[in-house]
Amino acid sequence: MAHPDLSVDTRFERLTEHYRELIARGELKPGERFPSARELSELHGVGRTTAGRVHGTLISLGLIEHRAGVGTFVLGSQAAGQGERPELQTAAEKVVAAFDLWQSRAKPAELAVAVDELRGALRGPELSAGDPQAARTQ
Repeated sequence: MAHPDLSVDTRFERLTEHYRELIARGELKPGERFPSARELSELHGVGRTTAGRVHGTLISLGLIEHRAGVGTFVLGSQAAGQGERPELQTAAEKVVAAFDLWQSRAKPAELAVAVDELRGALRGPELSAGDPQAARTQ
């Protein structure tokens, strides 16, 4: 039985990468209107499901946002330091705080590692050497 070539990109992957690159290069600027899923479908000759997946992926990457009744707009490139998501920061901080208050001493190891990584990401590059919390996560 022949195995399919797993390296072949799908139309979804190519289209997602195309728009990620346009945003990263600044060809689609923050605040500009982004094509709707229907428009993407018609523009690129893909199904609405594929166009919807592209939208969902770009939204989850923080590159675009959908405003109900208004449209979809470019947030910017995460790599360029744009597209900050304060609600995501707040939610992540709440998760770390809840984890730290967890009464059980036996926390799942994988969860503990993931929360430590999240804590480090929230702290960013300004990690202070004298921070006792930082010492525990490294």
